[in-house]
Amino acid sequence: MHFFISDAHIRTDESYRARVLIRFLHENKAKMTDLYILGDLFEFWFEYNIVFPKDYFKTLATLYNLIQDGKTVHYIMGNHEVMIGRFLKNFGFVVHPEQTTVNIDGKTVYLAHGNKIDRRLWTNLWEKLLTSKINHALYRLIHPDIGVFLAQGIAYLSRKQRRNPNLRKMFEAHARAILKEVDIAILAHSHIPDFKKYPGNKYYLNIGDWVSNFSYGVIDKGKVNLKYYRR
Repeated sequence: MHFFISDAHIRTDESYRARVLIRFLHENKAKMTDLYILGDLFEFWFEYNIVFPKDYFKTLATLYNLIQDGKTVHYIMGNHEVMIGRFLKNFGFVVHPEQTTVNIDGKTVYLAHGNKIDRRLWTNLWEKLLTSKINHALYRLIHPDIGVFLAQGIAYLSRKQRRNPNLRKMFEAHARAILKEVDIAILAHSHIPDFKKYPGNKYYLNIGDWVSNFSYGVIDKGKVNLKYYRR
């Protein structure tokens, strides 16, 4: 079975949603073949050369144990992943760009976090700020304790910005355009779970979030489902 999660925005392993996610992964490990993380697993991710946030250790250890047990863990970058480098790749993650197409159970599946669809002013400013190589270099000069604290605060403010009331329609319209070329389109970012089936066995799935909905996607033998974890 192929599982799809996104938008947990974990700030610390001791948070409620981190503990629930870790339990969910343990419970489903036996039937899982692949896990796809469609971005924003953490509130903020930036790879320094020799350090990483200790508050993410239990979550990363759980994912590493999945890999050690023969599961494939895919990571599609979101807008809260400022820089993914060698650390996660050496960990065993299969790191994809912000949008990719894969084959699952004979179906062509388009995967993307979806932040490129959301064109609010704050989203555009956040993207330009965090994709600048100059800003990356300057950020490395700040002590990690200070840098991560500041970045998580800004990331939290970004997530709390008022949502576009048309966001759900925008995402579905984007998915329908993509579905002209693929069988299944899976998106995230909006924090709004959504599932649509179209003629020709075409599917659009937005897997929601692990902040309030605790929703996830599953593809099993070609069948697509949106599910909610009972906590």
